[in-house]
Amino acid sequence: MDIEAYISSGIIESYVLGLASEEEVSILNCIRKNNSAVDEAVIEAEKMLENLAEIQAVAMPISLKVKIWARLEDENLVAKNDSADLPPTLITSSDEYDKSLKNSSTEEQTAQIVSLRSYGWAIAASVLLALSAGANLFFYQQQQQDRQMLAQTNTQLNSKQTTLAVLQDKWALIQNPAIKTISLKGVETKPDLHALVYWDQHSKAVYLSLEHMPVPPKGKQYQLWAMVDGQPVSAGVFPVAASNQMASKMLDVAKAQAFAITLEDEGGKPSPTLTELCVMGNI
Repeated sequence: MDIEAYISSGIIESYVLGLASEEEVSILNCIRKNNSAVDEAVIEAEKMLENLAEIQAVAMPISLKVKIWARLEDENLVAKNDSADLPPTLITSSDEYDKSLKNSSTEEQTAQIVSLRSYGWAIAASVLLALSAGANLFFYQQQQQDRQMLAQTNTQLNSKQTTLAVLQDKWALIQNPAIKTISLKGVETKPDLHALVYWDQHSKAVYLSLEHMPVPPKGKQYQLWAMVDGQPVSAGVFPVAASNQMASKMLDVAKAQAFAITLEDEGGKPSPTLTELCVMGNI
């Protein structure tokens, strides 16, 4: 599991706010026990939420306390102030009023404070969730863009490395004094086609490079032929998976007066299909 991705997914914020499902809570608790980074992230989120709640906490206004007292009178929980014998708990000074209310209606006041504190927590949670969601979305999009750019760069690099390897192989063949390069040009019906044969005069090894030839259709392969005393001798088929410009090793040819390529069924044929002749070149 990618722990950093898991932490930035927003699951920890949902967990702290009580919005996570039972399954998510169970998974997170299990991960916390085995991963200190996740546990620290949960603790940090809880502390941040608590700090925000403290900042957003609202002191109970005097008017609200008066309303609470009035409600208590309506419910006959305290004596009404309707005679000269005023109850000792009813006072006019705001400071004395706060003190009396604290002593006479502790549970009600506590309930109101909890309600206000919960309201502050709700605001803090909303702010934290919005910020977290926005940040997570931003970093996720940035990460996706970076990954896409990295993938494109790797693809381009691999392509250039492949091209370089092909050029190095060809250069090594060209620099070999024993190698004879034969240019195979397109026939009259296919004038744009072109291929190169590299023939080692000493070892008799043959290499074929399809310089400018289309990828053969499925089920077909290019087959190289050596013309020996007027008769075509197969020098093998060009590998299907090979790059066209790669100098692919073919069958050795002891002697030849020309080379030609035909398009044959995959696997090749014992004799060339002359109607599928593509390129030809004399030595």
